[in-house]
Formats: sequence, structure tokens, C-alpha cells
Amino acid sequence: MLRVLVLAACVLTACGGEPPPPRSTINANARPITPRSKLPASIQPLLPRHGVYASGGGLVSSAWRVVLDLEAKTLYGGTASASNVPSTGPMDRESKKALSPRNEQHLMELANAAWNEVPPDEPLNPTADYDEVFIVVSGDDAFFLRGYGPIRRPLAAQAIVELRAAAGL
Repeated sequence: MLRVLVLAACVLTACGGEPPPPRSTINANARPITPRSKLPASIQPLLPRHGVYASGGGLVSSAWRVVLDLEAKTLYGGTASASNVPSTGPMDRESKKALSPRNEQHLMELANAAWNEVPPDEPLNPTADYDEVFIVVSGDDAFFLRGYGPIRRPLAAQAIVELRAAAGL
């Protein structure tokens, strides 16, 4: 009995620290779904009701953020001038412009392709000094992808490149 208690205490101690990333479910179309309420709290106020959120930054690189809002028909882009600041915080350079029908169609096709992209079999190879986040939001459902470094899934990485370019970053 004592061994079981000691083992349980060791397991509970080892499981302390950061909570695990949110669990995804799969909908009928085999798309991974993370409920909006399970997304990181610091990101939730920045999310559109329908659209795309992408951000990145790190210890030695400046933070950036892009928000494509389908309801407002806008594309926001922001960058911070300093490194090691949160991508969810204030940006030093910001712009918001009207979302053209062509960009809306093209960028959402990329975002939806990323949502449907088959995840790689190999485990993530985390990077300590940089991180990217990519979220496609559809009401209360979301596709949440965190790179723990640059996002390496080809379709999601391409969506990020094109979102940044469209936002002027």
C-alpha cells in the first residue's frame, strides 16, 4: 500500500506545472475542433467570431499578429519593435484595411486547407526562442495549431506566409 501511495505522489508531482494543451475533438468532416472557450485566455479577446488569427514572436524576434475578420471584412496586421514581448499585447506598428473579396476567398481557402491538413506522424521538435500560433475560428469551433517554434505543417505555414503578406508584414 505504501508503494502505491509513493508512486501516486510521484506521478502527481511530475504532472505539475503547465496544463496540457487543449484537447481537440473531431467533427463529422474529420476536422479537429477545439472549443473557443478552451483557447488560451490571452488570445480569446483578439479573435474574430469568424476568421483567422495568426501570431508569432520570441526571445530574439519581434512579435507579430494578423487577424482576418470575415464579419467586419477587415485584415489587421501588427508588429512590435522589441523582441521578447507577447504577440497578444500592444503592437508598435498596426494597420487595418478592408478585406478584398479576392483576398477573402484566397486566404480562407488556405486556412481551410490547413484545418484539413493531415498532421505529421513525427513528434514536434520544439524551439525554445520562437513560437507561432495559427487559429481558424468558426463561431464557437476553432482549429488551434501551436508550433512550439515555427509552424512546420506545409499548408498552415503557407497560410501564415500569405496572411502576413496580405496584411503588409
